[in-house]
Amino acid sequence: MRGISREVLARDAAWSLADGSCKDLTVEWARWEATYAASLTPAARQAALMEPSALCADCPIAVECADLAGLSGYTGIAAAHGYRNGRLDGARARTTKQRRTA
Repeated sequence: MRGISREVLARDAAWSLADGSCKDLTVEWARWEATYAASLTPAARQAALMEPSALCADCPIAVECADLAGLSGYTGIAAAHGYRNGRLDGARARTTKQRRTA
């Protein structure tokens, strides 16, 4: 049996992003990611995750968002966690609820 490619999985996960709690917060999200990227210490990165963490805590697609970050090699903040090249960065915010919408 042939496996499904990462690109197909990422594309499918991206469809759910329109349902995210952050969908109308482009400017704020860009600011949070810039702050996170500029943070030089683990403590500073952890502090930079506090605002997005509060938003992601009740997000209905947090699991899909994290899946997409891993599949696409994302660098930034996804599902209240920092990512570098699709892998969790060292600093983590509190854990988001683990639920799937589909």
